[in-house]
Amino acid sequence: MTSWEVAVVQADITAHMTLYTQAPIAKKTRVRGVLPGPAGAETVHIAVGGRRTFAGEFRAVYEMPLFRQDETLLSWQAVAFVRRELGEARPVDRAHTLLTTLSCPHPSFEERESAESLLVGFLYLRGGRMRLYVRRQDTPGVVACDVRLAEAGPAVIAEVFSRSGERELWAEPEGDPHCAAVLDLVH
Repeated sequence: MTSWEVAVVQADITAHMTLYTQAPIAKKTRVRGVLPGPAGAETVHIAVGGRRTFAGEFRAVYEMPLFRQDETLLSWQAVAFVRRELGEARPVDRAHTLLTTLSCPHPSFEERESAESLLVGFLYLRGGRMRLYVRRQDTPGVVACDVRLAEAGPAVIAEVFSRSGERELWAEPEGDPHCAAVLDLVH
């Protein structure tokens, strides 16, 4: 990878991690620093600690490679890694990860116009579930995809856009006026 490509990935992760400087990333732990790899290394270092933790006092510093087998480390993967190291991620944390992954990076208007699928809404449901409203170019209405937040990892995220086009899996919306069909992705 070129040094600019490394910088672009580091900037993406840095921007995403700023969310966790004021709100905990896990329990009472916050992100206290995001550092580029030394000497241009293709890594990122994420320092975590308490609200009043400063350089030299961190609870931990996690080093993550930015690329694995030519695949880029995504910002939500960095969050998931840190949370896994610190403790179990809560469903509410996974909701944010799920939503930001499906809607970020924020595409331009032109990119949205040419996209195959778009996340056009979401709704928290009882039982640790979330309904994601997806609009596809090849279907006339909105398809609601129900997911369980505790299972909202990379596999489920990948399924939301791809499986929302499989009409044979659709069910009636049962009183939801915001969609034409519902797809149950609760595993």
